[in-house]
Amino acid sequence: MSELKTRIIKIFLAASEELDYDRNVFGNLIRRLDDLYEKRGIRIKLFEWEDYDSAYNDQRKQDEYNNKVRESDIFLALFYKKAGQFTIEEFNVAAEQFKEKTSPKVYTFCKDLKQSEEESAELSEFKKKLFDEMGHYWCRYDSRESLQFQFVMQLQLVEGDQMSELKVENGDVTIDGIRVAPMDKLRFATDNEDYVRMSKRLTELPKLINQKRLLVEKYPNEDVFENELQVLLDENNKLQEDIVKTQTLLLNTAKRISQLQGERITDRMRRAMDFFNDGKVLEANVLLDEAEIDARQALKAYKESKEITEMLKQAVDSSIKELQLKADIVMSNLVSPIDDRVTKTKQIYALADEMAQAVCLGDYENSQILFDYAHFLYEYGHYKESIKVYLRLISLLERQEECEQLFLANSYNRLGKVYYYYGDNSKALEYYFKALEIRKRILGEKHPDVAESYSNIGLAYKDRNTLDYYFKALRIRELVLGDRHPDTATSYNNIGAMYQRQGDYEKALEFHNKALQIRENVLGKEHPHIAFSYNNIGAVYFCLGNYTKAMEYHSKAMEIREKVLGKGHPFTASSYGHLGKIYCKEGNYEKALEYHFKDLQICEKVFGKTQPEIAFPYNDIGVVYYKMGDYSKSLEYLHKALKVRELALGNDNVDIATTYYNIGLVYDSQGYYVKALDLYERALSIRMRNLGQTHPDIIKTEESIAEVKQKMEHNAQ
Repeated sequence: MSELKTRIIKIFLAASEELDYDRNVFGNLIRRLDDLYEKRGIRIKLFEWEDYDSAYNDQRKQDEYNNKVRESDIFLALFYKKAGQFTIEEFNVAAEQFKEKTSPKVYTFCKDLKQSEEESAELSEFKKKLFDEMGHYWCRYDSRESLQFQFVMQLQLVEGDQMSELKVENGDVTIDGIRVAPMDKLRFATDNEDYVRMSKRLTELPKLINQKRLLVEKYPNEDVFENELQVLLDENNKLQEDIVKTQTLLLNTAKRISQLQGERITDRMRRAMDFFNDGKVLEANVLLDEAEIDARQALKAYKESKEITEMLKQAVDSSIKELQLKADIVMSNLVSPIDDRVTKTKQIYALADEMAQAVCLGDYENSQILFDYAHFLYEYGHYKESIKVYLRLISLLERQEECEQLFLANSYNRLGKVYYYYGDNSKALEYYFKALEIRKRILGEKHPDVAESYSNIGLAYKDRNTLDYYFKALRIRELVLGDRHPDTATSYNNIGAMYQRQGDYEKALEFHNKALQIRENVLGKEHPHIAFSYNNIGAVYFCLGNYTKAMEYHSKAMEIREKVLGKGHPFTASSYGHLGKIYCKEGNYEKALEYHFKDLQICEKVFGKTQPEIAFPYNDIGVVYYKMGDYSKSLEYLHKALKVRELALGNDNVDIATTYYNIGLVYDSQGYYVKALDLYERALSIRMRNLGQTHPDIIKTEESIAEVKQKMEHNAQ
């Protein structure tokens, strides 16, 4: 495949001299993005001109600037307290050029006034004309971080092919690891009372946790302090999860607003957007309640009208945009319980979808609605409904003569994810490969989206092909993102897990240690993800029979989890389970049972007695009793594990194979060889389908089958 030609994005920045600092900040960001995307065959070039009236003595000079405006891909005008005549002239040139050639994309950034400051009459008049005549809503910013954030969102809309998704990582909005802005510097978050309340509580909890921890150490036999500590840790863990989800929801709404800033919008939408940007989500939500009522009336009027006028179509079109904004606003309204928000948002998307079908909007508008609707359903676990909407979307896109191919690829990829989580790996692979084909053709090999496709295919495969795709993803991530990026660590981790599954433990250790090194550099020494890496390394040493090393790493994982997550967290329970297995292997059965029952107690409390997680301690306890020679107790717990796993996982899962094999061992030891052989063969059949041919578990099972057959032959003689 030939290399991509370099694509140059030309940006014209017009700003007055009062915004010197903002221009410099903007220029620095452009240079950082240019360095990042050069690897992907894209360059970002900035032409900037200060709006000094004295500079324009030569009219031909201004003509040159106007020509630069016409040649640009993106035109940005920055305003604060005044609007210079030449900046407005350049804006008008860009706007006229856009009408003719749909380029450059025109965006206006207005810096928020401080208290007691006033904008000039010229700027007020310009903004009024901007909205009244063009329906153009400007981007608001109040800091350099906000300016950077707004611009990167606009750049994504213009050059979505090569730009990665903005996301929140450790409290920062990032793009491919570049820190764009801390969430705590963006007004829609910092002025949001519910977000501030959550953030404040999150800063208070560590001190309270440490105080309670001291009491636990001082009074180790007082369970009340241990229980109170776990309550605080559970609150801290839940709050950390909630705040990450909240940051993502707020970011999604900000993205929606950014998208709408390039379109004609209603005054109600403008006011709702202002409310959101000022942190007033509840007010925005209440205001858009009117939009939902008007939308239903507009749809009714459209259906009942004998003559479909342009005005009716525009009313429905505006209603759909308002509904799309309302969907994001509803999800950002933290006052309402999440289940209520999901139910309401689902109703809103269903109404927008109904309106789009009734009016027969253009393919682009319909596609956007279906894409958002399907992804929302997937995000909140409505997989069957999500699949139906994605299939409608893909059918619509595939019928279009000039379909946006990357949009189609993203739709294929997301549908593949739904099928994967739904448990249909063959369908997942079908759509993952379709996405990969388009992405490679348009983006070339050196792009994170191509790496994502390779990684997804690797996850969905169950055979040795998995490693090939994991390595393809890794090579791209190392090249484009570098060897210190979390996505690169994920690739190392996936490869390590696959080598472990295949029984190549030396290779598994190599890649798990690489993942650990990146995570330690990025996350520090006491992060739950570090505990996951320790856990993975400990598991490999366990398979190697190096129980001293396995104990060392599983103990490290346990210490982090007990400290950060608490002694009642399911991940901590997992560590207890691993330590129990090691004690069992070392012959310390009493200690093994102690840890396995700690694991079981937590799992019963968190998951109940029917979820597949509970089967792990059941199975492990059954194994320990088997080792102790208590076959009755062993079968009791192993059959509990089998019942849960068959109900939850079906009949082709390696965990079920493990339980079959363990029950077979008990029957084998009791002399019930026919029963044992049947269970060994069931276990082997599943393992052959899911593990590499040389995997130690397959070899062990084949040896057990051979041995029990010999015993049966001996008895027959």
